[in-house]
Amino acid sequence: MTDLNGKQYVCVSCGNPVRELYKKYSNTVKPTHCNKCNQITDKYIEVEEFIILIDALLLVSSAFRHMIYNGKFKLYWKISLVVLLLESFALCRQNREDGVNTALYEKGFYMSALQNLGEYLMITVLLLFITVILGVGQLSKVSLASLTLTILKVVAISNFSKFFLLPILVWGSNTTDFGRNLHYMLVTGHHLCSLVMAYNVVGNIGKHHRCLSILLVICAFIMKEYVRYLSAFQMVL
Repeated sequence: MTDLNGKQYVCVSCGNPVRELYKKYSNTVKPTHCNKCNQITDKYIEVEEFIILIDALLLVSSAFRHMIYNGKFKLYWKISLVVLLLESFALCRQNREDGVNTALYEKGFYMSALQNLGEYLMITVLLLFITVILGVGQLSKVSLASLTLTILKVVAISNFSKFFLLPILVWGSNTTDFGRNLHYMLVTGHHLCSLVMAYNVVGNIGKHHRCLSILLVICAFIMKEYVRYLSAFQMVL
């Protein structure tokens, strides 16, 4: 459902569309309950954004729904920019320390940022393609512009996993190659899990499509990582 301003709201517990998140009674405000699951429509209405972000990093599906549908996303766009800069710096530092892709590192931090932006756009396009082909859940019932914006939010939220790159930047040369590579693998794994969960919860995907959509999202992620590897390899050459 949408309000007078065209804003769409959903229950953060089950994803069911709702008309409003709270009701005003004289001087008090009370949250509404979902007609489908009977839970509070949105428990994050009066919660600080930092707590919501922590829940998103912990892969809480209700946090994903609140951020994408019910909350104001302006702050999270800003956080996404910070994540982009963090990931770009981590890539530059890894290239310098490992002696790999030195040509990419010499082209500087901004070239790395452009590469990461290209990867974000690529995974967005792949997810759009998957959604259009499968006609997935709620995502198939909106306009192309709304669909694109929703997918961009999914990609942005999944990229919050890159915050876990901070320890490797702090440790620097005080860790082994095995430890550094293991850390990158764990961050990549969390990123993939976040992307899969965010895409599935915002689409409110049924059981008959869920396994297929998960498989296709994983394939899209692998394709994006493979393109990253090829682009880095070409720059070395």
